[in-house]
Amino acid sequence: MNRLASTLLVFSAGCSLLHAAQPYGLRPEIDLPAAAGLLAMQYHSGALLADTREDHMNRSTLDRNEIPAFDRWAIGFYSPRLSALSSVVAGAEFLVPAAVNLWDTYHGLQPWQGMLVDAVILQEALMLSSSLSSYSKSFPMHATPLSYDPKVPEGVRNEPQNASSFFSNHTTAAFTTAVFSAYTFQLRHPDSHLVPWVWSGSLALATGVGSMRVLAGKHFPSDVLAGAAAGALCGYLVPKLHSRRLRAARSPDLPDLKSKPLSWDVGVTVPEGTVAAGPSLRIHF
Repeated sequence: MNRLASTLLVFSAGCSLLHAAQPYGLRPEIDLPAAAGLLAMQYHSGALLADTREDHMNRSTLDRNEIPAFDRWAIGFYSPRLSALSSVVAGAEFLVPAAVNLWDTYHGLQPWQGMLVDAVILQEALMLSSSLSSYSKSFPMHATPLSYDPKVPEGVRNEPQNASSFFSNHTTAAFTTAVFSAYTFQLRHPDSHLVPWVWSGSLALATGVGSMRVLAGKHFPSDVLAGAAAGALCGYLVPKLHSRRLRAARSPDLPDLKSKPLSWDVGVTVPEGTVAAGPSLRIHF
């Protein structure tokens, strides 16, 4: 209930920005039911996952040969330090959108309430991605890699959270935050030379989280790849839907924050010094 209260508080504060020139907008008649539905999904999926973990406490009969060859090589890794570090890095990713918002607010590029709107939309994306991961884990395909390793202490192998591994919630959350952060930065700063750096840096951090989950023995590569795909989808789709709602309400007095296509124009220089335009390659998302 604390999370619900904080989400609704942030939501109510952000609704006042519906007619402001922001890349995102909130509509109470849509977002309030959506937030309630996402919260219900999160608690329902969490309850199913808890039941699954309780029913699969004894994993002494696991056979590593049941794991496909493309995943089996990950059995044998075990590092509590990397496991803890992956959680730290995943949490640190939240600093990226926060830092960008603070910078824009400080320089007058957006009102301070824009941070609240972003926080609500990111929370919605994370609730969706977390629910998808929990639902998937509640129908266990396999245990975590360390559960198949006899060198890992038995008490660790039999911990409830190791009952199901597909797919990685850490990786899902990391890619949700990474794609949301980079996409939001691109919407607010379509002409900035930092756009590719923000994209590459955010995705590199998320990739690092997934890699550490494998090296810590917590997940197979397929768990990480599926988590990355689900997280990237949620991190793009949820803000994209909010972006479409606000286009008609964008103020003409503030900069246009629509996403501009990335484009490369090929030209040919002629002797007179003019440039004859050639084919134009445009990528838009």
